Amino acid sequence: MDSALRALADAALGPSGGVTLVAVGGYGRREMSPHSDVDLLCLLAPGSDVSPATLRGLLYPLWDAGFQVGHAVRTAAEAVEHASRDFEAATSLLSARLVAGDEGPFEELTDRRRRWLERSGRSLVRAVASATEARHETRERAGWSLAPDLKDDAGGLRDLHALGWLAAVTGGPVAALQEERSILLAAREALHAQSPRKLDRLRIDLQPAVARELGFDDADELMERVHSSARVIEHRTRRVLNEVAARGPRRSGSAVEVAPGVRLDDGALAYAGTPDAGRALSLLAAHSQLGKPLSARALDSLHTAFDVEPLERWGPDVRDAFVRLLGGGAASSALELLDHAGAWRVLLPEWSGIRGRAQHDPYHHYTVDGHSFAAVDAVHRALVEDEVARDAAGAAGELDALLVATLLHDVGKGSGEDHCVAGERLARSAAARMGFPAAAVEEIAALVRWHLLLVDTATRRDLDDGAVIEDVAARVSSPRVLRLLYVLTVADGTATGPEGWTPWKASLVRELFHKTLVALETGRVPTRSDVSTRAREVIAFEPALAGSAEEVLATLPPSYLDSATVAEIADDIRLLLRRPRTGGVEARVDPGTEPGTEVLTVCVADRPGALARTAGVLAMNLVTVLTARAFSTTRGLALQRFTVRPGDPRRMEAVTGGLETAFAGKVALEARLTRKALEYKPRAGVTVDVRVVDDASPHSTVVEVRGPDALGLLYAITAGLSDLDLDIHVAKIDTLGARVVDTFYVRDGRGAKLDADQASEIPRAVAHRVAGIFR
Repeated sequence: MDSALRALADAALGPSGGVTLVAVGGYGRREMSPHSDVDLLCLLAPGSDVSPATLRGLLYPLWDAGFQVGHAVRTAAEAVEHASRDFEAATSLLSARLVAGDEGPFEELTDRRRRWLERSGRSLVRAVASATEARHETRERAGWSLAPDLKDDAGGLRDLHALGWLAAVTGGPVAALQEERSILLAAREALHAQSPRKLDRLRIDLQPAVARELGFDDADELMERVHSSARVIEHRTRRVLNEVAARGPRRSGSAVEVAPGVRLDDGALAYAGTPDAGRALSLLAAHSQLGKPLSARALDSLHTAFDVEPLERWGPDVRDAFVRLLGGGAASSALELLDHAGAWRVLLPEWSGIRGRAQHDPYHHYTVDGHSFAAVDAVHRALVEDEVARDAAGAAGELDALLVATLLHDVGKGSGEDHCVAGERLARSAAARMGFPAAAVEEIAALVRWHLLLVDTATRRDLDDGAVIEDVAARVSSPRVLRLLYVLTVADGTATGPEGWTPWKASLVRELFHKTLVALETGRVPTRSDVSTRAREVIAFEPALAGSAEEVLATLPPSYLDSATVAEIADDIRLLLRRPRTGGVEARVDPGTEPGTEVLTVCVADRPGALARTAGVLAMNLVTVLTARAFSTTRGLALQRFTVRPGDPRRMEAVTGGLETAFAGKVALEARLTRKALEYKPRAGVTVDVRVVDDASPHSTVVEVRGPDALGLLYAITAGLSDLDLDIHVAKIDTLGARVVDTFYVRDGRGAKLDADQASEIPRAVAHRVAGIFR
């Protein structure tokens, strides 16, 4: 770019010159990626001017070549005066570099800039610190985000820029961090090469291509380097910002000892003596408990404390300090300081498999280790905000095993096997090395092994099925472990994100927890609400249903009884009493509980393909299905309830009309849907994972299907099941981010579980239908 601009300047300006070209901003720093802006200051001598034709000669070739050019035309005095009023102009000017033209105006610029910084440097330092703090508050953290913005996220290139600005203003040394800078710049350059326009967010779908461009084996290796570099940059930036904030007179008062060997001096934590792992953990435990920062000297000592061989066996002082660290309100901050100090190599070698590791599912937003740190903090929030979790923890008593298990619950990820199984093995080894008693070691191992048990069972199984409750109770084995597991489940879900812990999911997990606790404490498997109780509640709400409520409810699966409110049940009974004929439809649309959602309830004659037809009509009208539940009655009716996001409320009118047409057999639904699906999704690449679970229910065969959320996918799945003449007794449909997780309890035409031969055909039938829609 320098060479091109010099050539353009020679051609446009001629030997007389008149304009000095100065690179500023990223161009001035010599940091350019393929789609970077070209930031220029056209510097004029006092009293001179530049013609529009001359500027066109300089800039048009760059524009024609596709570059984004930011330029200003000013004298040196004007440039510095503007910088004194504009923060972006001020920081841009700090990297000013002569490219072409007369040196005189540039020398005047640097001289005026030096004198301005001598006068106003302190205010600019405060402005840089304030702007960086504000950006950190609104952006994600590149060292922990699965799809970081390499430029503007905390720990990104903009933090390096801020450090450079501060060094330029104060005259201090520029932070080295050359390796970290090189990693982020290389990743940004490769990322730009994958996009037709400027893109600084390292999206998950582009990470494999960027990794190949840079010579990494895979995207995980790339992201481990990116995450590690960004963490170092963020930590250094945070430390410099703290130093800026701490400048000024010391507060009066003597140091106070807050723990053995740890004192609070002038608002910062420090300790005396030679640093070792035990003292360092005591210091970080105090940080976690009090939320006070570490002194600069204490921060430096952390690296020394953990520059030792891995601990083969923890002493009681190390273990107790580590547990206190986990038990504090600022636990995740203390854990991040351990990470920065390289402590995991010494304390938990098992951690190396998940440090900076990306996650490949639709729920998570952060790295495996970042999520684990957040989960520890989420335990403390759950004990305050979740009444059931608070009561469970109170009844369980001592929580050391819970805190350690929460930290380690995902330690098996990246092992190549089921991470719960691998995690159990690694957690047992780690807990024994920490010196926990044998009983606590087994509790930690069990919590890690079964940390997904409650949420997976609650969302994918019929909780009215006694065998489901018995199976969970057998795996958990004790009321104390179940109580701790419930708290861990809440913490894991809330630390994942909004899609990982919805109110619906939380209610199901609570129900499963309560039922399993009763089973463990009494030996009796509880049942859901009985028909008579529910009928009395409905009749109290709607006396006109007194003669029919109990009779109608008795025809529905027991799991229906707690699936709806009393008002919804009353409306459902009215639909069922109207008993639509074959080819007829009874439907209603109600407002959803969330803004922009509606609830569609459909009653039709029960036959193979009934759920598929409703799903197809919704897809034809571009209505997004968030959740769905379907139930078959003993009188040959199907009751379906969909929570949807229609986008346009008028679409629901088209849906109700489309249902009449579809169930009357007056539309070639699949042919139309196939064409529409191809308009909105790629012609290839939609595949699903189909699992048939025979032992999950004594009365039905359970089918689990997972895949990408795609227009028409639910229709294709349910149509595949109907091709085998299967009766969908109960269905649970959920859209979780960009993925769907669907569970179907199916029976054959005789109302029995499927035999092995018929069950083996399900994946083939579903895959065939999916391929037909998305061919």
